[in-house]
Amino acid sequence: MRETIQDAQFLSRVSVVIDIFSTSILLEALAPSKLSTVSGYKGVKDLNIIHFAYTPNVLRPSLEKTAKDAITSEGLRLGSYLLEYVNNVNAYPFLKTNTAFGYLMLASPLLYVIIKALTYGGDTDISNVVSKYHHVIIEGLKKENIKSFYLALRKASIKHLGEYFGKIPSVNTENDSILENFSLFDVLKESMYLDLVSHEIVTGFRRVLEVYNAMLNEELALKKLLDSVTLAHMRMLSSNIDTLVLKSKNLNCALLLKYLSTVRTVITKDVWDRIDNYVRENELNPGSISDIVAAGLALRQVSAYITQSI
Repeated sequence: MRETIQDAQFLSRVSVVIDIFSTSILLEALAPSKLSTVSGYKGVKDLNIIHFAYTPNVLRPSLEKTAKDAITSEGLRLGSYLLEYVNNVNAYPFLKTNTAFGYLMLASPLLYVIIKALTYGGDTDISNVVSKYHHVIIEGLKKENIKSFYLALRKASIKHLGEYFGKIPSVNTENDSILENFSLFDVLKESMYLDLVSHEIVTGFRRVLEVYNAMLNEELALKKLLDSVTLAHMRMLSSNIDTLVLKSKNLNCALLLKYLSTVRTVITKDVWDRIDNYVRENELNPGSISDIVAAGLALRQVSAYITQSI
């Protein structure tokens, strides 16, 4: 009887952690005054808050599969989770396929190692967990070939994510005998210097943890939490070139957003609003930064929940 109760309590905790990862992308999108990305009522390109309001619904099945694999000691299967997400989005009328692709690339491995830590007990400090289990993520990436990942990219029609260099085949390659010769780790490692999300996964989530640590002492009150998201977005964009803008637009556009973030504190609100409207009209969306901030926010919310539930 005690084991049954403990199992039910454990699964309940896992479900809450999945909920946190599912909804953190929406919380990030709700934060006000972020430069040229979905921010409260402001949209950019073909994205708006409506897409993010429905996103948790289609993220959850992939995150549930991630958690189940962690509990049952199945290896991380990132390409499989991404493909399921894209299939779900394609069947969902209110969403765009690229709304949360980059976020899920970060969220699934992070959720996987957190559920691993909860399953085995011991240290639940988020930074320690990510560091301790990062090798498990890498092992999973090395064991998974790129067929599911490439199929997810093709179905999502994210053209700029399929531009690889060196030995990595084009995303349009559909020959299984070729794709089976490359691991997902190969692709992410080769592309990580032109893709912030890949860089985070391969090197240990430094930027995500930076956002997490900056938010640790923030209050749970919604306004203060969302303001901390806006601040994290500004700091991260001022110190990094957003690779989504780099690949979908060009280097000059990416450098422009980086520069604007560095001078934001000395610009009046009226001028800033005009600048923001201008870059939105030119469809410059620093989505990689938003994905990193959303993942850091998820870790902060999970940490608060675990601390409260101990």
